[in-house]
Amino acid sequence: MPALVLIPGLLCDQRLWNSQMLVLKEYVDITVADITEQDTISGMAEAVLENAPVHFSLAGFSLGSQVALEIMRVASGRVTRLALLSATAGGVPPAVNATLQQAIQLLEQGHFVEYFDAVYSTYVSPSKNEDQMLKATFINMARAVGREAGLRQMRALRAINGPIMNLGEIRCQTAVIGGREDRRTTPEAQEQLAKGIPGAELVIVENAGHFAPLEQPGAVSEAMERWIME
Repeated sequence: MPALVLIPGLLCDQRLWNSQMLVLKEYVDITVADITEQDTISGMAEAVLENAPVHFSLAGFSLGSQVALEIMRVASGRVTRLALLSATAGGVPPAVNATLQQAIQLLEQGHFVEYFDAVYSTYVSPSKNEDQMLKATFINMARAVGREAGLRQMRALRAINGPIMNLGEIRCQTAVIGGREDRRTTPEAQEQLAKGIPGAELVIVENAGHFAPLEQPGAVSEAMERWIME
C-alpha cells in the first residue's frame, strides 16, 4: 500500500488528522510525523525524512506545511503527492508574526492554558466559537504537546525568512486546502501559494477558519480523498 506522511501544525498532534485518517486509511499506509523535538524548520524536515519511506505522499498543516515545503526543497524526488493545508508561500504574515511574539512572551511567563483558552476564537470560524468539543480538542492538543515544544515551534515559524523560492519547481500532484474564514493563513495567501505551484488545485472550505481539518472534517477529508486518488 502506498505511504502517506501527515505533519501536524503548531501545538498539534495526531488528533488534528483523526477524521481524515479514517477516510484515507482505505488507500494509504499513514504515518503522523513528530515535529516537537526540533527547533528549526530544516531540523523538523530532516526528522520527518529520516522516519519516512523512500517514496511517500505528504500533507502538512500550518507549521507542518512549512516543513513540507522544506522537504520539497531538499528531497522533492521522494514525494509523490503534496497537500498543503492552512498554508502560505513562506512563513507567517507580519500581524501573525507579532501575535506569535506575544504568545512566546506569555508562554515564557507560564500562561500556557490561559493563552490558548483566550485565543481559541481567533483560530476558528465565528460559527465554531461556542463549540466546546472543538475547543477542548484544540486545548488538549496544545497541552499534550507542551509548553517547551510550543516555544520551539513558534520560534521556528518566526525564523522563516520571506517566501519560498522553489515553488515553481514542484511537479507532483498538489492540493492547497484552507478555510474561507482563516484569519492567519488567509484565502488570499492560500491562492497566492496555489498560483506559485504548477497545476496545484486550490480548495477553499466554507465555514472554516484556520483549523479546517477539525472544523469541517468532512469537506477536508473529501478534498484529500480526491487528491490521493487522482
